[in-house]
Amino acid sequence: MSDPREPTKDNAHVRADPDAFMAAYVRARETLRRIPGVAGVGFGHKQVGGRFSDDVGITVYVGEKRPESELAPEQRIPRSFEGYRTDVREVRRGTPLRCDDRQHYSPIRGGIQIQAQGTAMTPEDESAGTLGCIVRRRGDPGRENVHILSNAHVLFANQAHAGNYVYHPFVERQHPVSHGESLGTIQDPHVQKMVNRVLPGETDPTGFYLDCAFALVHIDCKCWITTCTHDDIKYRTEILGLQVNGADTLADVRSVARDSAIVTPAGPPTATSPRVFKSGRTTGRTVGIVRNVNAQMTVLRNPGDPHPVFDVADNVIEIEFDASSEPTGLNCKGRASFAEKGDSGSIVVDDQRRAIGLLYAIDTDQHGTILAYASHIVPVLDALGICIPTDGGTSHGSCAATDGSGLTTVRHAAAVDVESPTGAFHFTHATTPRRPAALPLAEFDDARLAELLARRDALLETALGRTLYHTFGVVRRELGYLARNCRPVKVAWHRTQGPAFLAHVLNHLRGDVDAVPHEIAGVTRETMLLRMGDVLRAHGSIPLREAIATHAAVLLDVLRDADTMDDALARLRRWEKSRGAADEVLV
Repeated sequence: MSDPREPTKDNAHVRADPDAFMAAYVRARETLRRIPGVAGVGFGHKQVGGRFSDDVGITVYVGEKRPESELAPEQRIPRSFEGYRTDVREVRRGTPLRCDDRQHYSPIRGGIQIQAQGTAMTPEDESAGTLGCIVRRRGDPGRENVHILSNAHVLFANQAHAGNYVYHPFVERQHPVSHGESLGTIQDPHVQKMVNRVLPGETDPTGFYLDCAFALVHIDCKCWITTCTHDDIKYRTEILGLQVNGADTLADVRSVARDSAIVTPAGPPTATSPRVFKSGRTTGRTVGIVRNVNAQMTVLRNPGDPHPVFDVADNVIEIEFDASSEPTGLNCKGRASFAEKGDSGSIVVDDQRRAIGLLYAIDTDQHGTILAYASHIVPVLDALGICIPTDGGTSHGSCAATDGSGLTTVRHAAAVDVESPTGAFHFTHATTPRRPAALPLAEFDDARLAELLARRDALLETALGRTLYHTFGVVRRELGYLARNCRPVKVAWHRTQGPAFLAHVLNHLRGDVDAVPHEIAGVTRETMLLRMGDVLRAHGSIPLREAIATHAAVLLDVLRDADTMDDALARLRRWEKSRGAADEVLV
């Protein structure tokens, strides 16, 4: 350890030899953590009198900052380490970010509001957060590999689980004045704790606090009366209003956990520190300054819990609002803060549009500078097994990366080919998943279309019909996705002659045939319905399973024996009259 003399290496030394600074920092982590009372060691800007300077040094975090005279010699932090300045700071306490913006956007993209539906929701619940950006699972170049990234405390709020739906901007019917739209299903894994990850180029793991989760977007498909279309949910691989260097897209992914350039002014002593940016659903686009790269703080695990529990969050990015970025020196909420409640899940980017972090909390201390905190982006992407579509970038975690962290080619040994026009299935080897052929679109003349719309209106005149119509609208995209991408569902769909039955339904709607057959190739309609119900229960989301449990009996009774549309509608009315519409509820 260096002696306690004044530091001899300033920003010019750090800028001239950043590798030497990082090597000293790594040794400082090992050495200074041995001092009693030290909680963590980071690097960033020195704080004097509650205000940050641009002087780069090694930051030592303690639970309580005490006068040097009260400390035993072995508890004292040296003024410098290997010539680099040190700074002693207390561990700060933060809370996850939430708020209540209701604007609806289409296409969806980063920076907009999302909300997950959980079992503990109330009519007043406003546990919404920000969609960080569009992401994809690694190793899957398939067209339907579209996901959204946010925080675990956003997507798993209200006791939500993997398989629950995520909505934009609010859960449907949670706020009647808003336009709630289901985007897809929450996925596992998710992380809200300290985890060990090995950074690219390193061999030893480092503990990082991560608060991250993702959800599948059901982009296909909308089917009703006349069309089965692709891309019902439109999306863009950009962030709303980001406007860094005139663009809203992400250029690349950057790991700053061992990169002093993110805090080092790039010029003479009068030069300013690098800026970072985010766009969230509460404060929109804000500009910040990274004050520490591997900070330590504590974060409230479950806001609103009567018995609060705080988790240690080590090696996180600490960001201060850049007051010079706004004429008032404040954000749109009137505070000098990089983020506010509801901005959780926002992507933090550098001045080259490279993603560096995932925002999750702000400091709750009302007596000092307001600070925001973000998990490092590379450990987030590695932990979830996802990548970010970027505008030409190929770094680790970009979808164009060639180190295995992007959309590398995956060979499928036995993929079901669902493009067979006969309804039969066979297996084929394919280097990449192929886009399944769309069903032929049913064409209708004006008279036939008017008849179909009249029958739809008749369906909606019944309480049970309205419920079924609504439920189909909620789960329809997932049904299409499972039939194309989930192997057990695809196999069951083809073995039970699902494509052939569907073709007969379309032909009947078009008026080419008078009725839908009860049996095709030895498979009865009842067998098909029962088998598909079983496989969808096994592989569908929680909302889909709930819908099947609620409506399976009426659907089987109506669809098993009805020959025509009019017959099905009559059976539905008889079912409702005999059992009462009260037995049917929205799911």
